Amino acid sequence: MPAGYVAQIVEKNVFGCATELVLDLPRGFEAHPGQFLHVRCGGDGRILRRPFSLTVSQRGELALLVRPAGEGSRWLCARRVGEELDFLGPLGRGFSILDAGEHVLVAGGAGIAPLRFLALDMRKRKLRPSLCWGMENEEDYGTLPEILAGECDLSLATRDGSAGFEGTALDLLFSQARTESAAIYACGPRDMLSGMARWLGEAGRERAQVSVEERMACGVGACRGCAVPVTDAGATYAAACREGPVFFARELDWERM
Repeated sequence: MPAGYVAQIVEKNVFGCATELVLDLPRGFEAHPGQFLHVRCGGDGRILRRPFSLTVSQRGELALLVRPAGEGSRWLCARRVGEELDFLGPLGRGFSILDAGEHVLVAGGAGIAPLRFLALDMRKRKLRPSLCWGMENEEDYGTLPEILAGECDLSLATRDGSAGFEGTALDLLFSQARTESAAIYACGPRDMLSGMARWLGEAGRERAQVSVEERMACGVGACRGCAVPVTDAGATYAAACREGPVFFARELDWERM
């Protein structure tokens, strides 16, 4: 079973529609980019925990970046500095940094969370990743794009054209010349990931990894509520919380996704 922890919120930053909560994690706590925390989000009948990808703050501390979507995430965004969070983690399989001539990170909306963590890890390894980040408009994430532009090679896309490239993160990716040896790491909505997988084709899926966003109940693979279809002949489905949330694109059956 994964370890259970209680951690204090030591810093809270609001970036447009998203809230960053920096956590004072226990000594020895280690996590890899792409892993997540399974957080207990208040009372009021909310029994199931919610999964949130780990990210990093501007100072490199582990944090959560939460965009309110339901009761649980709205409760979490309302927490204050000094309050404590109860969670299980770190959970799941994270990203593997491949031996490649170019590293391209593709984020859709809140999918930026694990990719910012990954970009920091790559920089520590003396790699120079490029990041394509797509959002609805330039106000979505406040000053966070400006901060990320100082951390890595960021290209921004907005659907309304209010900042950067007009279109989606995928449109931006398609518009840029990439080497055949480029490794791609992506997180975002399912239609974004499936569109990327179709564009890459069979050969390209060998060097692409995707972090899938699924509803999770137990977080440890017992309930199978987050099952995703896979190409492995010996298994029809895999639990995103345990075998994922990061998969190589070739591992997932995109026709059934």
